[in-house]
Amino acid sequence: MTNNLLNVFCTISGRVQGVGFRVWTKTKAEKYSLTGWVKNCEDGTVQCELSGEKEVIDSFLEECKKGPILSSVKKIQKEERSFNKINNFSIYY
Repeated sequence: MTNNLLNVFCTISGRVQGVGFRVWTKTKAEKYSLTGWVKNCEDGTVQCELSGEKEVIDSFLEECKKGPILSSVKKIQKEERSFNKINNFSIYY
């Protein structure tokens, strides 16, 4: 593992609620060994915070552009933050 660890806060917009996006995100994040959280927002977006290696997070976000089959991702805004270890991946309801 490199010392290229960081957290990335993302807001994902498009058709991302009511399509299983949060569960899909958790499954994919765990596949990539990322930790963090995901939640639906009142404005129809999904927000998440990811913790891990920059290159791994970038690969994960490329998959997020496709999302689950019924989703339609229009935009992913991301903000890199200093590394803050998160122990698991949670879905907030």
